[in-house]
Amino acid sequence: MIARILRAYRAELLKGFRLRQAWIGPAVLLVALGIAPLMHPILRDGRSDYDFIALVTPATLNLLGFLMLLAGSASLVAQEIGSGSIRLFLVRPVRRSEYLLAKFLAGASYAVMLTAITAAGTWGIAWVLGELHGVAFGGQLVHTSDAMAQAYLIGAGLSLLPMLAGVACAMLASVCTRSSGTAVTLTVGFWLVMDMVKHPLGIDAYVFTTYLEAPWQIFINRCDGLDAAWWPMAGWCAGVSVCTAVPALALAMLVLHRRNFSA
Repeated sequence: MIARILRAYRAELLKGFRLRQAWIGPAVLLVALGIAPLMHPILRDGRSDYDFIALVTPATLNLLGFLMLLAGSASLVAQEIGSGSIRLFLVRPVRRSEYLLAKFLAGASYAVMLTAITAAGTWGIAWVLGELHGVAFGGQLVHTSDAMAQAYLIGAGLSLLPMLAGVACAMLASVCTRSSGTAVTLTVGFWLVMDMVKHPLGIDAYVFTTYLEAPWQIFINRCDGLDAAWWPMAGWCAGVSVCTAVPALALAMLVLHRRNFSA
């Protein structure tokens, strides 16, 4: 089973590299990163520019990047259902659950790629145009440059968890429709509605999108010289993300098993 999933996953990656629309997300992020220094200038003035990284990363990755991730993931299955090409994949020795898991892994890889592009871009810009010497207050070094890099990596790793939950929700919308446009609309609409109502309803702690930016708040606090703790936020981030992704994937598998693609 694992071997079949990995073979299907490799096929998805090869197909993704050949699709021009798969590169729209990275292109959008690169353009946003290129504009960022114009909107938020940084200078070599003796002060570390971690605040630039803390500002640009969530704005780029968790807004534009997440939108691109949802749109790409929602199209993975729906476009093949609409074109009928899904029948060609399912007649091979690949079960429907394995097919869906390969698609999920492809979406997860896209999330990792977008995160890596954002991280490399923000740190590269700050290193070339600004300074990264750690965080100091009153002439005293509070957080070293290594500690700040470590905090960023932890934040990036934690923010990947709700992104993967978003991929799972997008997969659910994708298997329920025959049109990529409909799947994208459903997925993005769900994201926007949940973000609008979660705070008024007081359920923000139980909604996975809350934890897209929560890890970066810890990094922002470190930029201000504070020693903010990762726990219990990290536990909530992991728990809510897993409790969203697993049921969404399970329901997507159920729907996919019940759909008739013979017509």
